[in-house]
Amino acid sequence: MDSYIGIFRHNASDKGNTGDNLLLAQWGESEWRKLLAVTAVRPYKASEVVIQRGVADRSLYFVAAGALEVGVTYVDGVSISPLAKIGAGSVIGEQSFFDGEPRSANVWAVTDGELLCLTQERFNHLAQTDPGLTRDLLFALGRILSLRLRNTSMRVRR
Repeated sequence: MDSYIGIFRHNASDKGNTGDNLLLAQWGESEWRKLLAVTAVRPYKASEVVIQRGVADRSLYFVAAGALEVGVTYVDGVSISPLAKIGAGSVIGEQSFFDGEPRSANVWAVTDGELLCLTQERFNHLAQTDPGLTRDLLFALGRILSLRLRNTSMRVRR
């Protein structure tokens, strides 16, 4: 997991970053090590659907490598409309992680890469053993959720 720490720390310390990376600049190696230690590596291949709309799964995924797109499939089942691009240093699955509802969109791989999976059970264990770290993570996730909602609202207004 140590090899992933640099990816998230670099993106967290990028002062000009206005994207949806986890901005936890106050975290050092030890905090990242604690968080990443409770995740499981999940490699993916280009064009693979890594999250499928309608599936019940509360896991949160940290994007450690690669590029993904989030989108919806239209009623005809063939048309796909990309809504967002997600890269290393960000997360996917945050909406279902928080609300427990089925996945609201499809996420597919643009390139090969790796996700780090944090299950609800492991998150709850982390919350009991390190509430401060968990609080920081929740605020970073809340920021990302808010940014994504704002971006969606702006697209709807156009």
